[in-house]
Amino acid sequence: MGNKILIPVDGSQAALDAARFAVRLAAVLDLEPVALRVVDVDRYASEFEAVRDTVAAELERGAKKILAEVETMAAATGVSIETLVRHGDSSREIIRFARDTPAVVLIVIGASGRRRLGRQMIGSTADRVVRQAARDLPCPVVVVPSRADQPEARLDL
Repeated sequence: MGNKILIPVDGSQAALDAARFAVRLAAVLDLEPVALRVVDVDRYASEFEAVRDTVAAELERGAKKILAEVETMAAATGVSIETLVRHGDSSREIIRFARDTPAVVLIVIGASGRRRLGRQMIGSTADRVVRQAARDLPCPVVVVPSRADQPEARLDL
């Protein structure tokens, strides 16, 4: 039987709020949280092949920093968390990981991320993951609002 909560993170406040919620939920339900940061080098360096290695290295450093922040947050709650970096398109990699990992029973994702335009209710990555869940993703998806966007959001367990 599955026992993992997948937590995609991108460093945005919404992702950190979702991670905080997911870690607390994991503690209550005795599940194992997995923080996943997807690095999309092509998005930033496809036009500039000469700087591709530099961009890739910087994105990797950023991913490690984001994951370290989530690890610290989880440790403060007394929860151990697995962290992973994958490469490619964010929504595709999140969906692929959930499909390829039968232990994942839930995805907890922030409502909007770093690429948010204006005050969208749900970001493009979260939207694509939710749409896939509606089709054939093997687990439910919880979309968590950011306290920065919705200070009245009730995120505490």
